[in-house]
Parts: sequence; C-alpha cells; structure tokens
Amino acid sequence: MDQELDRFKRLNLCEYAASVGYRIVRREPTRAGGSRGSTTSSLLMRYATTDDKIVVRLDRDGHWTYFSVRDDRDNGTIVDFVLRRGAPSIAAVREELRSWAGELRPSTSSLASLSASAKGDRAIVRAVYDRARSVPNHPYLNARGIRPETLACPRFAGAWRVDARGDLLFPHRDGPGREDICGFERKNARFAAFSAGGTKTLWTSNARDDDARLVITEAVIDAFSYHQVQPGERTRYLSTSGSIGERQAAHLSAAIARLSPGFPVVLATDNDDAGEKLAEKIGSLAGGARCERHRPPSGKDWNEWLQRCEREFIRSLGHANLGRSR
Repeated sequence: MDQELDRFKRLNLCEYAASVGYRIVRREPTRAGGSRGSTTSSLLMRYATTDDKIVVRLDRDGHWTYFSVRDDRDNGTIVDFVLRRGAPSIAAVREELRSWAGELRPSTSSLASLSASAKGDRAIVRAVYDRARSVPNHPYLNARGIRPETLACPRFAGAWRVDARGDLLFPHRDGPGREDICGFERKNARFAAFSAGGTKTLWTSNARDDDARLVITEAVIDAFSYHQVQPGERTRYLSTSGSIGERQAAHLSAAIARLSPGFPVVLATDNDDAGEKLAEKIGSLAGGARCERHRPPSGKDWNEWLQRCEREFIRSLGHANLGRSR
C-alpha cells in the first residue's frame, strides 16, 4: 500500500474543495444500501464558474470520497478529484496535496461536524485563514512597489496573511474580533478571487483611538500604496474590494457612522468611471461626514501612481551615483 496516497485520501475533501472554489450548497441525505452504503453523511458542493456540482462524503474506512452530479466518470477520492481537475500526473497530485496539507489540516474526523449553513461555510473560511501565516514582507507586493517598511508598519500588522502556497489573504469581517472573519480575498501575481463560502464585507487596517482620517480605496494594495506616498500616522484605511453591494453598503455606512465628529473621509477610489461612481455612492452613505475626493495624480489607481514614483526614485538614485563617480 502507498502510505502517502492513503494519507491523502484521509484529508478532508470538503475543505480541499472549498479551498479551490467549491461552496457548500446543502446537506444531502445518506444513501444507505448504495455502492458506497457505508457512508455517514454527505454534502452537496458547487463551483460557481462552471456550475459543477459534487457530493462529498466520509466513508467509515476514513477515506473521503465524492461523485459528480453531472458526470458518472468523475468520482473517487481526493486523488481522483485533483487528477480530474487538471493535475497531469500522480506526481503532480502529490505535490499539490503536500502543499495544501501544510495550509489546512482537517480539524474534524467526521463530516457530521460540517453544515450547509453559512455557519459551516464560515468555519471553513476561518480555518483556512487561521492556518495562514503573518509575515513581515512579501515579494509580490514588493514587485508592485510596496516597500518592506510599509508592510511592517503597525497600521497593517496582522491585517493580511500568506498561505502555504504563497498567496496573499486579506480578511473581511462583520465584527471587530478574530472570530468575526467571514471571508478573505486571495491574491497572487496570476489571479485574484474571494474565498469560497465567504461573505464579502470590507477589509480594514488596524485602528487607533487617536485616528483623525479614514481613507477608502477599492483594493487593499491601493491602501498600502496610498499610505506609502501619502503617509499619515493618524490615518486608518478601508478597502471595498471593488464595487459594493447592499450588504457592503450597510457595513460601510456603519463604519463611517462610528467615526468621531469632524473625522474626514478620503475617497481614494480608482481614477476611472467605475471609481467615480463608487466615490459618489460612498459619499451618499456618509451621512454628515465630510468627504474629500482624492484621485492619483496619474494612472488608474494609487498603486500605478506608487509604481511610477518608485521608478523615478530609483532613476534619481542612479543619476546621483553616476554624478559621484565622475
């Protein structure tokens, strides 16, 4: 018996599927007497982009199995699941699951502890985020012009993490505590996505009692960028993660309402039509708060402006060094 593959088959397939974009839809009744009649319980999960639906369950031998609702050939263990979704070989499956197992270990031994409710989704989201690491720096952010000292700033400490794959995670909360994490943005150089099963609210930096300004950006990277080019010791930051829906609007309105009187709100959304519309919408939610529109001097957003500033800074250093060498 291949002990590593056997160990992989005992990894929580429901949690792995959630980590790659599947979301719990509902609990399915146990199918006693079927080809896998020894199961305990099962969950229906869906991948929104393709509408792929799978039923995931834990067998009494400790192996997690699944079958596709639409394709009878698509079934088996987590090994089959990874192979059917693009892994070119068993060696690639091993590499993928070794990496993932370092990101998220099954926290339970039974599917019965999971639920198709938002509470079950939230538990998975928080488990994934809790397994990620707090780090002082990240090469992708450096490549976007964000300096290590910006990322290490107390304003942002703990407001982002990195998972075992090196992806950035930016948490969203619907309350002030760690237990209130309800979703997270996942980002790297190739893609950006929101956590499967998560609820999109707002990303926020750390706050201080003596803060005197709130800056609202569309992307978290723009918040980092704004801080680097317009540093303010008493400034807190908030990101909408793009356009906002009704739920986010309610959270945003509440966040602004909690500000002290006279606390200015800086609308630092993108310098395009969508950014202008978002700034107008945020302004309509601000109540009596004083709003200030602040566009980047050039470029689409504050990160583009930051990268231009960094390039010019590097060129200036090169000219200075050349002048000293003459």
